[in-house]
Amino acid sequence: MQFLLSAFSLFWIFFAPAQNTHKTNLIHIVTYKETPIISRYTFKDVPEPYREIVSKNAKPLPSYYELSFSNHEALYKKIQRKAAASEDMNTGNIQMKQTVLSFGTAVETYENYKTRKTISSRMILDKEFLISESLKSIDWKLSNETKSIGAFVCKKAQAEIGDDFVEAWYSSDIPTMAGPGIYWGLPGLIVEVKSKNCYYTAIEIRENIAGNLVPPLKGKQISKEEFKKLADDRVSDFKREHPNNFKVTIE
Repeated sequence: MQFLLSAFSLFWIFFAPAQNTHKTNLIHIVTYKETPIISRYTFKDVPEPYREIVSKNAKPLPSYYELSFSNHEALYKKIQRKAAASEDMNTGNIQMKQTVLSFGTAVETYENYKTRKTISSRMILDKEFLISESLKSIDWKLSNETKSIGAFVCKKAQAEIGDDFVEAWYSSDIPTMAGPGIYWGLPGLIVEVKSKNCYYTAIEIRENIAGNLVPPLKGKQISKEEFKKLADDRVSDFKREHPNNFKVTIE
């Protein structure tokens, strides 16, 4: 957290003069750590004698994301911090190894808060697709409750998204509507989010080189509904061809 604090401070030393000169559009980057909540995992493919042991001892692996943003737009993508081809679950004398394949993985997502539009680049195996849609508004309920995160006093907000109850902490000292994943629309950068499936927290923020955020351009244009059908069909085919050694998910 000390690194986060110093990086935030450095960010504003450079950012304030840039706002005054209007000569460049600086892009700034937040790194988020996403930790899945264990209830997200199911163990139906684990043999019954070991299922309870595995469910109690399995440790979810974190994922990392970068959010690049300027005043009215953002670009969000997954980054690799540690190469891992599989998830290992070690439960004493029981060792299980399961290869994980994800279908529909987002390569990057661009959001424009002026036009309220988003463009997402997604993959099905080696094929890339582009999905354009309107940003979905979130009915945040703002609270006066605060807590310190790094150098900033953050405020609490809550929302119901479908059957999920979400709690977020944002800093109004950082003027952007951006946040991790699907979460956006608060009067300041979203620093932490907790939902029923996962927990996001900002672990680093830094100033990047001058430049612009460019929406993804590579891939076949397709609707969200068409993409979901393609992904579902491919998952069904893959499970039929490889019935045992793979855990297959649609992201």
